[in-house]
Amino acid sequence: MGAITVLRPLALGMATGMRSQLGLAALAVAMSRGGKKKGKKGRGFASMVQGQVLSSPLVRKSLVATAATEIVADKLPSTPSRLNRGPLLARLALGGLAGGLLGWSDDRGFGRAAAGAALGAAGAGLGAFGGYHLRAALDQRTNLPDRYWAVAEDITAVGLAAFAVAVTDDSDTQQTESLPARLRDPEYADASWA
Repeated sequence: MGAITVLRPLALGMATGMRSQLGLAALAVAMSRGGKKKGKKGRGFASMVQGQVLSSPLVRKSLVATAATEIVADKLPSTPSRLNRGPLLARLALGGLAGGLLGWSDDRGFGRAAAGAALGAAGAGLGAFGGYHLRAALDQRTNLPDRYWAVAEDITAVGLAAFAVAVTDDSDTQQTESLPARLRDPEYADASWA
């Protein structure tokens, strides 16, 4: 697994930890805009998720609407903490789902989807706790109202989600393919150099 392969679901999970609906909304928007690689035929579950679920205009509009609603609701004083058990578990589950779907969308098998789900859930935990504590610390140490830090967190979450769906694993593959054949050989990489 290359760095981009790990960073994509982790970033999508972090965005989901900050704004729970954002990861799936970003995937739906990317799929509806042709996020699938051209010339590559999908098969099985990945093709169904891309072609029938995430690319559906109704699903995309619903996910984008819920993400926008959450961004507004986050600034309301009546909104419960994301670190409460229910909201936190939902963020972890949605981060895992988004990361897993990102792995499946690359048509690289169950292993990639499972790794994406684990990274997405871990990223959601990082985003939920990190975003909450950083925002609280900035609010406490500055004279700026919390809503400004909330908007900065919104922008960060949107940027992480955009990165996750815009960048492809192809850059890792191209770097590996540009190496001489002997360096791509796994046995060569594991050889001892005593």
